[in-house]
Amino acid sequence: MRRVDAGPGAAMAVKGPHPVLLLALVLLAGWLARLGQGASYPQFLRQHVDNPKTRARDDRTYCNMMMRRRGMASPCKRTNTFVHAPARQLQGICGRAGRHAGRNLHNSNNRYRITTCRLARGSTRPPCNYRGGSSTRRIRVACVRRLPVHYDRTL
Repeated sequence: MRRVDAGPGAAMAVKGPHPVLLLALVLLAGWLARLGQGASYPQFLRQHVDNPKTRARDDRTYCNMMMRRRGMASPCKRTNTFVHAPARQLQGICGRAGRHAGRNLHNSNNRYRITTCRLARGSTRPPCNYRGGSSTRRIRVACVRRLPVHYDRTL
């Protein structure tokens, strides 16, 4: 590395990261640390919320399409449930629209339209083949900071 002397009276170059950039990085790290597990709320939305339900010929076609679109078919995820309700309603399960069920689990008071996708026998590697079933059921989710972060089960 060559050193250049700017001479007397020249402005001195700032060494290292710019102070504003450094401050932004510190603030971002603090925000992410406070958010903790709540950061998986976007993952919960991607994996489990489809409202309104995407149109498909039947539940098998729906599951094969949605599992691919949402990135859960490489590798093949064994089971996944899609809830056909607004995200805001599902957030409510972590509050007054749900009942505490131990640790951070909450059972919904209301029933929701759902589609459960299960990996078909013999389909262990991509391209994955799913079978699906629709129903209206209560659900259990795990919550962090009043946001659903994990779909636990259908009740």
